[in-house]
Amino acid sequence: MKKLNKTQFSLFLPVFIIIAALSISAYYGGFKKEPTKVNQTISTIKPLDGGGPIKLATSLDNSYYYDNDNLYLYIDLKADKVGEDKERAPLNIGVVIDKSGSMADKNKLDYVKKAVDYVIDQLEADDYISIVTYDDYVDVLQRSAVIRDKYDLRDKVSKLRAGGFTNLSGGMFEGYDQVNGSYMRGYVNRVLLLSDGLANRGVTDRFELSDIVRNKNRSDGITISTFGVGNDFNENLMADIADYGKGNYYYIRNSYDIPEIFASELKGVRNLVGQGTKLKIKFPSRYISLNKVFGYPYEITGDEIVIDFKDVFSEQSKGVLLKFDVKRKIDSRLKFESELTYEDVTTDFRQVSQKSENSIEPAGNKYEYDKNRNESVVQNISVFEANDMMENALKEADNGNYEQARNLLKDARGYMDKQMGEVAPSPEMKRQSDNIDRYGTDLESAETKSEEEKKEMQKSGKYDNYNARKK
Repeated sequence: MKKLNKTQFSLFLPVFIIIAALSISAYYGGFKKEPTKVNQTISTIKPLDGGGPIKLATSLDNSYYYDNDNLYLYIDLKADKVGEDKERAPLNIGVVIDKSGSMADKNKLDYVKKAVDYVIDQLEADDYISIVTYDDYVDVLQRSAVIRDKYDLRDKVSKLRAGGFTNLSGGMFEGYDQVNGSYMRGYVNRVLLLSDGLANRGVTDRFELSDIVRNKNRSDGITISTFGVGNDFNENLMADIADYGKGNYYYIRNSYDIPEIFASELKGVRNLVGQGTKLKIKFPSRYISLNKVFGYPYEITGDEIVIDFKDVFSEQSKGVLLKFDVKRKIDSRLKFESELTYEDVTTDFRQVSQKSENSIEPAGNKYEYDKNRNESVVQNISVFEANDMMENALKEADNGNYEQARNLLKDARGYMDKQMGEVAPSPEMKRQSDNIDRYGTDLESAETKSEEEKKEMQKSGKYDNYNARKK
C-alpha cells in the first residue's frame, strides 16, 4: 500500500475528521442513552443568596412583648410556578401494593391494577419504576428499571391475585430498597405505599415504623406517600409514615377513586423545583423555650430547630407555626434567625440559601403591643390551635370517650368563634371551622353508630384535619 506523504496527509486530514465526527454522531443518535446513576451528594457550588424558585417569608405574631406567656413565629414557603416549557423531573418510583385477602372485597385490587396501569402508561423513556406486592410474603413483580415493554408489565399486573395477611413493613422496606437501587439526583425518588388493612405481620408498631421511616428518609433521601383504602387500615400509622417520609397521605373512601388519586399524586410530583429543602430556625433560648411545632416533624438541638422538607414542587406552599413559651420577662431586643437551603433543580442543582430575621422587644404599654399585632399570623394561629384542639377530640373518640370528645370539640368551636370575632376570617379559618362543625355533627350520634360508621367518622374527621394543617 502506497504511503501518503506529509502534504497529502494534511489535505486529507479535515475529511477524516468530518467523517469520524459524523460516524460518532450517528452512533449515539441511534441509541437512547440511559440516565446515569449518581451518588447522593450535596453540591459544593457556593450557595446563592435568594433568587431561587422557593421563597421564604417569616413573621412573628407581634414585634413587641407585653407580659404574654406565649409568642409565635409563622413561616411560609412558596414555590414558583414552573413554565410549561420547562423540562419536567424524571421519576424513580416504587409502587408497593397490598394484595392481602381483604383486597378482594369491593374490587379493591382491580381498581389498584387500573391505577398501576395508568402509572405505567405515563412513564417516559427516562423514568424508572418498580412494583412490589405483599401479603404474608413480599414479592418483587418488577425490579426497578426503565420499562421498554409496557404491555408485558401491564400483563404481569393483571395476573395479581389477593390472599393472605398484611406484611406492610416488609413491602415498604422492599419498596425503599428498589428505589434506592436506582436513586438519582434530580429525579423524584419516591415510594407509593397502598394498604387496606392493619399491619399484622413483620413490624407492626406504629411508632417503631415511624422511626424507621424517619431514619430511611435521613439516610437515603427517599420520600414516601401512603394510600389508605376503605375503613380497616390504621390511619394514624399511614399519616405518620407520610409525615416522617416527607410525602402525602390519602384516605380513599371508595375503591373506584384509587386510579384518580394515584393520577393526582403522579401529576403533583412531575414539576420538581427543589431537593434537600431544609429550614433552620435559631431562637433566643435564654428567654423562651419551644412549646410546639405545628404542621411538620422537626428536630431541636439547643437553640436551633430544623425542619426537613426534602422535595418541593411547582406552586407548592408549606406553612409552619412555631409556638414558644416565655421563660423569663423579655427586657431587651431579641432576634430569630431563619435560613432556608435547597438545591435548585431548575438550574443544575445550584445550592440556594435564603435568610430571614425577625425581632421582638419590650412594649412601653399594652396599647403599643395591641396595635402591633400581625393579623395574618393571628389568623394562622387560629387555624393551627383549633386544629390541635380537634385532634385531641379525635383521640378521645378513638378511645370511645365520646362525651369528652364532644367537650373538647365544643372548646374548639368556642375558640374559633372568639378568634373570628377578633380578626377577619381567612379562607383557612373558615375551612377549619367547617371541619369542626362537620365532625361535631357526626359525633353527636357516635354511640348509636355501627362499628363501620364509627371507623368512617374517625377516618374522615382525621383526614379533613390532616389536610387543613398541611394547608
